[in-house]
Amino acid sequence: MDVLFNVEYYSTFSVIGLFWSLLTYWLMFSKRGQGLLSNPWSIVVTACAMIPSIWYVTEQVGMLTKLSGGIPPLDVQFGYGKSEIYTFADALGAEGRMTYAVFQLGADALAPPAFVCFLMSVFRSTVKRQIPLRICAILAFIYFTSVLLANTLMPVIIMHYPEDSGPLLTALYSSVPVMDWLKYSAHALTWIVIFLTWIVQGAGWLKSRA
Repeated sequence: MDVLFNVEYYSTFSVIGLFWSLLTYWLMFSKRGQGLLSNPWSIVVTACAMIPSIWYVTEQVGMLTKLSGGIPPLDVQFGYGKSEIYTFADALGAEGRMTYAVFQLGADALAPPAFVCFLMSVFRSTVKRQIPLRICAILAFIYFTSVLLANTLMPVIIMHYPEDSGPLLTALYSSVPVMDWLKYSAHALTWIVIFLTWIVQGAGWLKSRA
């Protein structure tokens, strides 16, 4: 865990990501925050914040993929395991692993709050049924928390490579891939619930007009 206390791995993006994440949790749990996201205009605002974040992070992912000889970073792979971690870490080399750790604790801190703020604004302002709304809120929390934990803990694995023994690293090699799996699964499920609810709401609107 010494990696997480080394200032060399942090940047201005780390600070921005920290404050954005705290703001996201406030929007997620406070009545005032939920009220702000219930305004349809919040979709436009959060989309405007999300687009440049996605663009920059995508650029960094492309750069890391080149560094590794064509292997995409682990956090954009769905369902990776220990062997994929070995392959990616080995392909990066020592300098590349340092770059990846700085990315995960820096620029990659921009993507999760950008995605989840847009996601929350969509379901808060368009989903009118309480049960689907609560399900979306729970899934958004699972998504956001799992991705934050995965992004924070993966550098510990990467910067200790090829070491993989000991209680901490053994636990991380098992749990971090699960966190990334949860990230993608929760995000996808949230959109599925949103789309299904739109269909039900649309059918109810059409029925009322008939």
